[in-house]
Order: sequence, then structure tokens, then C-alpha cells
Amino acid sequence: MPEIYLDNSATTKPYPEVTEKVVKMLTELYGNPSSLHRLGKESKSEVEKARQIIADSLEVDSDEIYFTSGGTESDNLAIKGACLANVKHGKHVVTTVAEHPAVTKTIRDLKKQGWTVSYISAHNGELDLEELENAIGENTVLVSAMLVNNEIGSIFPINKIKQIITDKNSPALLHCDAVQGYGKLNFTAADLGADLISISAHKIHGPKGIGALYVKNGTKMFSNNLGGGQERGLRSGTENTPFIAAFGDAIRITFANMIKDTTHMKELRDYCIERLADQIPEVVIHSTKLGAPHIVNFSLPGLNNRDVVHVLDQKEIFISSAAACKSNYSRGPSMLESLGLSRELAESALRVSFSHMNTKKEVDVLIEALREEWGRFSCFEKKGSPPLRYPLID
Repeated sequence: MPEIYLDNSATTKPYPEVTEKVVKMLTELYGNPSSLHRLGKESKSEVEKARQIIADSLEVDSDEIYFTSGGTESDNLAIKGACLANVKHGKHVVTTVAEHPAVTKTIRDLKKQGWTVSYISAHNGELDLEELENAIGENTVLVSAMLVNNEIGSIFPINKIKQIITDKNSPALLHCDAVQGYGKLNFTAADLGADLISISAHKIHGPKGIGALYVKNGTKMFSNNLGGGQERGLRSGTENTPFIAAFGDAIRITFANMIKDTTHMKELRDYCIERLADQIPEVVIHSTKLGAPHIVNFSLPGLNNRDVVHVLDQKEIFISSAAACKSNYSRGPSMLESLGLSRELAESALRVSFSHMNTKKEVDVLIEALREEWGRFSCFEKKGSPPLRYPLID
């Protein structure tokens, strides 16, 4: 049976044009963009073309776009760069319990250095705006909130957060981790109101290892990378020109087809939710049809999610037991528990995430495989025997 890849929130398969561009850059346009000769100038031109494509997608100036190694570095640079450069306003950060580890661990590091942090609750994926408003003060330097939750697909009202900051006359900058929302939701930097926006290529069928950070003009930033002064001094290091150029192509293709492709993903998401509820009545679905178009998170209570992923893997069906990155916490509650799920539901939670390449037939195959596994589990339960366990793959 052909493989069925339903883990697009973890990463996506690159467009053919993307892989072709990487090869071309490595074999033909391989000059250092800082070099003054022809090969250097051609390489530099590709970098600037990609920068302009990103800027156009967010409706910002090209000099507000900085290339990074991916979403994680973009988050790190945004948070530490903004906080360390604006420490005169205070040492307080506001974030949410639902953030990616790239955000939570960076903020945790600031906490070790004496910063105070307020974590805003988001029960069932709904951000508590009243709690957020009460947390923001005159000493708040940064508010960091994701656009789309990578686990259950909830969408946070970033523009409302910006309005709260403005209404409270706070000096706080607003950072948005838009990695899961970029190319899936229709927005501009002005729509969000964010001063800093993180995006990544491999979530939109581009290569891994390349991302970008939008920094609104006039925003004071501290550089974490010192060296040759590339990226206008904010992020030194020889540019990853093959992946930067390919990132530009991935954006161009994604945004040219976004309406059609997101409509298709929404149909698959809704179909998956309906089929799950119909075929496995005991299922607990955590995502809603109001969330991101590509994510469905659900639990089969009593079944260990990693065991289910292993069983499906043997059938060439690939989904996720959680985010591909580790839990936000080394101890204590996971992100899903922080969103209000019980430990049992969190440990049985599975995530299916779609791209334009998926089909309803693939959803049908997935649901049938899950139904069979649930039937085996239920049979063991009725007999009073423990369910069959499978060797886990780390």
C-alpha cells in the first residue's frame, strides 16, 4: 500500500520546484553573497528575491525581513533580541501556556537570569484575554503568543492582544510565533499588529533549516550572533543561499494556491472529524472546525498514543502522538494538560495534519485502521485482559 503521510504539522514534503532550486543553487549559483564577483552577485540576487517574496506575503518592507536557520532560531532571536535590547523598560515577559518549546524554553532561560514571567491560561485552546490584560503592566517588555497552536489547531487573537497592549499604554513589544499559521491563514503583519513574527520554510513545503523573522522598523534588537555582519548585523553568518532561494519558491507556490489548498484542507479536516465521530463513538475530539484548516487532534481513551502511532507506522500510515518536538516541560504537565486535558486524554492524544497532497480516501484508510485498533482494544477490555502492547520507537 502506498504510504499515507498525515503529519504535515511536523514537516511537509518539499515541492519539486524547491528541491530543483536547492540543486541549482548548490551546483550553479554557489557563490558567497558577500563576494563582489559575478557568482557572489548572482547568489546575492537570489537572496534578495526571496527576501522580497517574504516581505510581499506579509505586506512589509524587505529590510524588515531577516533570515534565520528556522522557526526555533526566529523565536529565540525575537524573544532574547527584544528583551535584552529593551531591558530599560523592565524585566517582565507575558506568554501563554500553549507555546512551542522554542518560546517557552527561551523565556525560561530569561527567568533564570532574573526576569519575571506571566503564563496566560488557554483552557480548551481559548486564550484568557482578561487574564492577559491584568498581567500586562508598565514594566512588561514583551508579550509572546502563537498564532496557531501546533497541537490542537486553536487560533489566538493576536490583533486583540496588540489592542490590549495599546490600551494599557504598555511599552511591551508583541512577538507572534506564526510558524503553524503562515501559508494556512490569510494575514499580514498589519492584521496581526505584531512587532516580531517568526516563520519557517519546512511547514510550507520548503526545506528544513531555514526560516525568517519579521522585525518592524524601529524595533530595538540585541544580536545573539556576532561575526561578519550579515543580515544587517542582527544575525551574522554566511547566508544559506540554497535554502533561502528555495524558501522563496515555496512561498511563491504556497501563496499562489493558498485559497484552493486551504479550502481542500478544511474539507479534509471536517471530513476527518465527522468520520471519527461516526466510526468510533468513544473518540474525544479536541480540535474544532473553527481552528486551523489542517489540524485534527483527538483521543482514544485508554489507548497509549505512541503504541497507536507504531501500529499505524507498520501500515505505512504516518501521524503524530504529539508535536514532533519534545514536551514544553521536563516535569509536570504537558502542553495538552495545560490546555485542560486530563492526563489520560493527553497520553492517548493523536494528531492528524493535512496538506494539499492528501485525499479523502487516505482519511478513510486511516479511520478504518483506527477503528480496527480500537476494536481490538475494546475486545481485550471486555475480557478483562490488558490490551496488547507494542515495542515503542523513540
